[in-house]
Amino acid sequence: MTTPRRTVLAAGVVGVATAALAGCSGDDAAGSRAKGPSGVSKPPPPLPDGLPDDLFTIGVASGDPLPDSVMLWTRLVADPLAPSGGLPAKPVPVTWEVATDEGFDAVVAAGSEVAEPRWGHSVHADATGLDPNTWYWYRFSVGATQSVPARTRTMPAFDATLDTLRMAVASCQEFNSGTYAAYGAMAEDDLDLVVFLGDYIYEHGGGLMEPKVPPRVTETLDDYRVQYAAYKRNPLLQRVHRQVPWVVTWDDHEVGNNYAGKVPQEPESTTGYANRRSAAYQAYWEHMPIRTGPPEADGSLQIYRSVRVGTLAEFFVLDGRQYRSDQVCGDRLAVPASACPERLEASQTMLGAEQEQWLADGLAANDTTWTVIAQQTVVFPLVLNDLVLNLDQWDGYVAARERMFDAIIDADRENVVVLSGDIHSGGASDLFAERNGTRVPVAHEFVSTSISSLSIIAELGPDVVQLVEQVAEDAVYVNAEDHGYCRVTITPEGWTTEFMTVANVSDDDAPATVDATVELTAGARKLVRR
Repeated sequence: MTTPRRTVLAAGVVGVATAALAGCSGDDAAGSRAKGPSGVSKPPPPLPDGLPDDLFTIGVASGDPLPDSVMLWTRLVADPLAPSGGLPAKPVPVTWEVATDEGFDAVVAAGSEVAEPRWGHSVHADATGLDPNTWYWYRFSVGATQSVPARTRTMPAFDATLDTLRMAVASCQEFNSGTYAAYGAMAEDDLDLVVFLGDYIYEHGGGLMEPKVPPRVTETLDDYRVQYAAYKRNPLLQRVHRQVPWVVTWDDHEVGNNYAGKVPQEPESTTGYANRRSAAYQAYWEHMPIRTGPPEADGSLQIYRSVRVGTLAEFFVLDGRQYRSDQVCGDRLAVPASACPERLEASQTMLGAEQEQWLADGLAANDTTWTVIAQQTVVFPLVLNDLVLNLDQWDGYVAARERMFDAIIDADRENVVVLSGDIHSGGASDLFAERNGTRVPVAHEFVSTSISSLSIIAELGPDVVQLVEQVAEDAVYVNAEDHGYCRVTITPEGWTTEFMTVANVSDDDAPATVDATVELTAGARKLVRR
C-alpha cells in the first residue's frame, strides 16, 4: 500500500516527534521529514493557522498486524458533524511513535505523515521494524496535541508456534438500533485481535448516540465522513480500538443495503450509484486501519487479503460485496426454493473469478493448523421447508458456494473455520458438501450476532424464529434474538467459541454472559456444544 508522503524511521529513533512538530525548518533531524515522489526529503508543511486543539475526537486504531509491522490509523477531526472535520483545507503534519511502555520512555519506532485534506485528513502509518509477537504502545501528535496512548501487537513469525490466540468476532453495529454494551464487555476481555465482519456503519442518519447525525441517507463523500465520525465518536468502540489490533472487512451497509457489485438495491441512476459507491469506498479506507488502498482512480478498493498468525492460523479475509452478481428472484426474504431456480445458476458469483482463484490458491498453499475464512454472509443453507430465508446470503449463490467447497476439498485441508456475520443472529454449524450422493464434511461455521442491529430473523416473526432454531441437526447453536459477539480461543489442539450476549442494547453498561460454548478439537469432524 502506498500512502502520500510516508516515511518510516528506523527503530530506536528518539526526538523525531519534536523535530517534526517544530516544522523541521532546520536540519532534517533523524530523517523525520516527509519525502515527495522523487524521494528527496521535504520539510512537512507548517501547522495551519487556526488549527483546533482537539483533533483526536474519533480516536486511534491499529490493524492488519504482521510479524514486524502494524498499521496505525487516525483521522484528524475536531467537529464530527462537519464533513471537513472542522479543519482548514490544508495539509497537516502528524507524527507517530511506537514504544514498549505506556510512558513512551522506550520509543522503538517513529515517523511522520502528512494528513491531506483530499483524504479527509486521515493517517495510515505502517510502523515497521518491530519485533514479532510483541505488545507495543503507540500515539499520534500534532503540534502540542497528542492522542491518548493506545496498545497494539505484532503477530509471531510465520514459522513460529503460538500457544494461544484470543480474539473477538463482531459485526453489525447500527446506531439507530441500540447502544454498544457489547464493546463495554469486550473491553474487559483479554484479547489479541478483533475480527470485524462488516456493517461498521449504516447508511441512515439519526441515531441514539451523540452527536446526532441528520436523518438522511448517505450518498456523498461528505455524508459518509460525517457518518463514520459519528460512529467512531462512541467511547466504548474507541476503547476496544485502543486495546488491540483489528482485522476488518465490509458488508453492504458501508454503501447501502444489499447492494451487489455495481447494482444498488433500489433503482437509481448508474452514474449516481457509481459515484456513491466510490465515495463510500474512499470513506471506508479513510476510517480503517487497513493494509490496502487508497482507492483506485475508478473508485475500486481491493480489501481481500490474508493475515497469518505464525503456524497457528491464517485468516483469509474476503470481500463478498464488490464483485458479486446481483441477487436473484427480486432479492426477497422467505422465497420458495422451487420458485427460484436462478439461485442455482453457475454464473452467480459471490466473490468474482479473481478472488475465487486467490482463495483457492491460498487454501492450497496454507500450512497452518487452522484455516480461517473471515467473510460476511451465512454459508450454512437456511432453507426451511422449501423456504429460502435470505437470497442475499450464500443460499442465493449456490454454485459459488459449491466452488468454495471444492477449493477446500481440493486443498485437502482439515480444521477449516468460516466466520460470518450479517444476519444479526448467532449460530454454529458444521458445513457439508453433497458429492456423489454422500455428505462430505468441509468446514465449520461460527456466525456472530450483531453488536446492536435488530435481528433480521426476529423481524420475520415468531414462527420463522422457531423454524430457524430447529433448522437442522448440523446447527449445534442458534440464537435469533440476542445481541453480542463471539469470544474465541484458538490453540494448536482446539478451537473454542463463546457466544457472548448482552442483557440489552438500551444501557451502555448492560452485562454480558456466555450464552453457549461450542468447541472443535483439531482434526475432528463435528462441533460440540458444552
